[in-house]
Amino acid sequence: MKHLLRFAVALVVSLATFGLQAQVTTSAVTGTVTDAVTKEALIGASVVVKHLPTGSIQGTSVNAKGNFTIVGLRPGGPYLIEVSFVGYQKAQVKDVQLSLGETETFNFQLKDDVQSLQQLVVTASAGSAFNARRTGAGTNFSRKAIERTPSIERSLFDVAKLSPMASISSNGAVSFAGSNNRYNSFQIDGAVSNDVFGLASSGTNGGQAGATPISLEAIDALQVLIAPFDVRQSGFTGGGINAITKSGTNSFKGSAYAFYKDHNFFGTTPGADIKNRTKLGEQHDYSTGFTLGGPIIKDKLFFFVNAELNDSRYPSRYLIGEPTQQVQEATVKQIANKVKELTGGYDAGGYDATDVPTRSYKALARIDWNVAHGHRLSLRYSFLDASKYVFSNGPQTLRFLNNGYTFVNKTHSFVGELNSTFSSTVSNELRVGYNRIRDHRNVAGRPMPSIQIVDGNSNIYLGPERNSSANALDQDIFNITDNLTLNFGNHTLTLGTHNELFKIRNLFIQNNYGSYVYKSLADFLSIGTSDEKMPDSYDYSFSIESVTGSKRYAPGFGAAQLGFYAQDDWKVNDRLRLTYGLRIDVPIFFDKPSENKDFNAGPIAKKYGVQNNTMPSSTPLLSPRFGFRYHLDEARKYLLRGGVGIFTGRIPFVWLSNSFSNTGFEFSRTRLNSKDFNKGVPGFKFNIDPDKQYIAPAGGPNTEVNMVSKDFKFPQTLRTNLALEAMLPGDIKATVEGMFSKTLNNIFYRNLNQVYSGEFFDHGSMKRPLYKKVDPKATYLLLLDNTDKGYSYNISAQLSKDFNFGLSTSLAYTYGKSFGVIDGTSSVASSNWKYNYTFAGMDAMEEALTTFDVRHRIVGTLNYRVEYGGSFATTIGLIYSGQSGPRFSLAYNRSDMNGDGESGNDLMYIPTKEELKKMKFVDDSNRQAFEDFITSNEQIAAYRGQFAPRNAFVAPFLHKIDLHFAQDFYLNIGGRRHTLQLNADVLNLANLLNRGWGISYSAGWAQTPLSYNAKKQEYKFSPYPGTIWSIQDMDSRWKAQIGIKYIF
Repeated sequence: MKHLLRFAVALVVSLATFGLQAQVTTSAVTGTVTDAVTKEALIGASVVVKHLPTGSIQGTSVNAKGNFTIVGLRPGGPYLIEVSFVGYQKAQVKDVQLSLGETETFNFQLKDDVQSLQQLVVTASAGSAFNARRTGAGTNFSRKAIERTPSIERSLFDVAKLSPMASISSNGAVSFAGSNNRYNSFQIDGAVSNDVFGLASSGTNGGQAGATPISLEAIDALQVLIAPFDVRQSGFTGGGINAITKSGTNSFKGSAYAFYKDHNFFGTTPGADIKNRTKLGEQHDYSTGFTLGGPIIKDKLFFFVNAELNDSRYPSRYLIGEPTQQVQEATVKQIANKVKELTGGYDAGGYDATDVPTRSYKALARIDWNVAHGHRLSLRYSFLDASKYVFSNGPQTLRFLNNGYTFVNKTHSFVGELNSTFSSTVSNELRVGYNRIRDHRNVAGRPMPSIQIVDGNSNIYLGPERNSSANALDQDIFNITDNLTLNFGNHTLTLGTHNELFKIRNLFIQNNYGSYVYKSLADFLSIGTSDEKMPDSYDYSFSIESVTGSKRYAPGFGAAQLGFYAQDDWKVNDRLRLTYGLRIDVPIFFDKPSENKDFNAGPIAKKYGVQNNTMPSSTPLLSPRFGFRYHLDEARKYLLRGGVGIFTGRIPFVWLSNSFSNTGFEFSRTRLNSKDFNKGVPGFKFNIDPDKQYIAPAGGPNTEVNMVSKDFKFPQTLRTNLALEAMLPGDIKATVEGMFSKTLNNIFYRNLNQVYSGEFFDHGSMKRPLYKKVDPKATYLLLLDNTDKGYSYNISAQLSKDFNFGLSTSLAYTYGKSFGVIDGTSSVASSNWKYNYTFAGMDAMEEALTTFDVRHRIVGTLNYRVEYGGSFATTIGLIYSGQSGPRFSLAYNRSDMNGDGESGNDLMYIPTKEELKKMKFVDDSNRQAFEDFITSNEQIAAYRGQFAPRNAFVAPFLHKIDLHFAQDFYLNIGGRRHTLQLNADVLNLANLLNRGWGISYSAGWAQTPLSYNAKKQEYKFSPYPGTIWSIQDMDSRWKAQIGIKYIF
């Protein structure tokens, strides 16, 4: 911590003298001022931009090239732009609206004033229908677009996913251009709002507690960036989501709102051929809050506040006895009785229905101060207090009630920003931010080991969830950004720095109560008998108090990521603009894991040249970028834009923290698998007491070491983009865009405790390499390293049109592919290694489709608003989204096919008919059932005679139609318009019309229908009751929400 504080002080001092992966929080205007007849530049002409809601004014003068640029403007509007020059008529542009992070072009041609300099006002128009500075892929959403987007969760991601290159990945997160959602950046008011530790699928603080950090009602504008060739934009190799909050104006404005839904707002059981459809159990979900903004001092000081309460509660589903639950009641009764026998009466909480609550409180306060002409200061504080009970069954999954846990989050966030215009050539933007995040889990029920019982294709879980009995995380994040802008003739230079400082403390002791996996119900029921069967696997971890000083040791570390950049935006001529710059990011680590001297001096460390206490070096990561914009015609109806550049992101810090939590001597970690139990484990028996778990003796597998390569680099991607924008007849805007991304640095895990044995498993036409353990005392010796394997490409086409009677429409189609080596879907090093499905093994990992691959995606929007009768307005928003189903793999069920000690991660070999005849099955009918399974699925049959690659299979296409409806009633109170609004959102509208429409499918990460008994050299096929994929019940039901809002 001392290192971090010293570094922070030094950094602030250095920034003060500087003169002063940041996101942009402002907008800008640019353009030219010329003589209407001679076309000569009117050097020194005055350009004034006035933000009408607040009265703030910024101005500049035209330079020697006839250009002007004004930066640091608030997004939105309306603005008034006025141009004047002695001897010429004034020109104005009224009702200007500016988009977040974008620069709008306005070209003025002033006429000579021949009437004795009398003031005559004319109106100029924008220079182009396209954004003046954008070169790469991105999408902007105004407050109007946000309000018209159907949303029940009231989440920004419901808006962000409308970006053509966005998709919903198999874990429910928003992914961009086929990239891992953990590589996204999320910022609010330019400050880091990511879950930088990398645990929440949403990627935001509070995401694991089922909450978003800020209310949707407080958001003023949203921007999604995928390939911005502006060097100020960084911190992601996926997509950047940038939001800004509302601010006060000279008028008092506010709202009070409430949204509600319950079990009557959901459809019955989805599916085409369901005989007995049922409703959901009694539940509710409501949100209520208010916003208020206005002047403290007119034209000078403004405030905005927001507070919101969210509360939901629903009953657990897929209960015993329901037709959707495949686990039988007789099975769970036997399990419950066995647990009572072992505990003296405790039934693991039972398995009846239980309520699953989620609750959050949000508050935000913002101050905006027009300090002086050209200087504007904003301060924002927000708070989140959220909790979520995490408990879910599935068609083939049943949990006893003590397997649930409550996730608790508290987040404090502060950001301050000062925008200053010192002259017509010099302006500056300074931003500082701080986030304080505290997360922890509370387990349900009394302490006991975690137990998983595999019953055919079903799984039963009981005991505290194995990741939750010792789980807490503290994060403190500081960020400082400064952008200095210099305007010289046709060049706009930007010099800047963006710096993030992190202090992290992580308590995570997996399997702290012990964890057992049994391959069958019979094996579990044998516990305590004379013929007690061994589990298929066993794990137990605890911190060694004599070494760490605590039974719940939580290591911590400090880190920073510094960014420095320079850029030139060159207006070559009126039709061509070039942007080129260089960004340098430098990762710094202030702490190292505790040194494991025995391991570091051992043969494995020497062989591979690794040390357990090594952290990545502070090697500068270069990100050069080049972008261009070229108007193909004088009328500016056709625009060609694009660029190429390197993007550097931050790694989820959980992957680096694994080396602090797994030094090999501070924690004892016992892990036994089926191979160990087959050899015999003397003295091992199941024990229900979490304090009396089996510990492997000296010389046994009782330690795990996680390491980071000294040459490890943060994620980097080379990305190139080319797009054609056209304004077609009828004012239809068309965009065709292509993007290619090549991995430069991504994560790669190697288990140094596994080596190729020189032997193979014979599948017939293919042979699978077999591995063996090197150090019997260690479970895993995992090295986090880099790979440059992987690439993706996306091609998108979009049409949009705004009509003059309140209707706007758009339609976009995107085709894409995404290839990689490791998907990185877990937070634990061992899970990222062992659950990455492979045929040849991790040392020869195959490049394959990623789980984020979405081949086809279609997004269509229709928005209509009409005011009538002087007192009414109706708004309708309709969205269609369709995309390829989620990808999945085929692997062997609880079978270690390559000898690496892990079961369930070996990709399945699909035998030919002749090969199948030679394979030994439990019986001939079982062999025939497997043959029928192969031939009934074309995707699987296509791989006969070879192994099925990772993520080779895809579930059916997904179709969704969502509706937003709002009815406004205008009231005249005190001479001002007040609005009473009734609104409704319906998601998956098609399912409301037909229960067989709008179905979502899932097959998990992998399907495992085939197992192999190594002792008997025998296969067993476990048939599926239906298709290989299952219907996602909640995602497939239509759902609705009603709301009421009073706006003044």
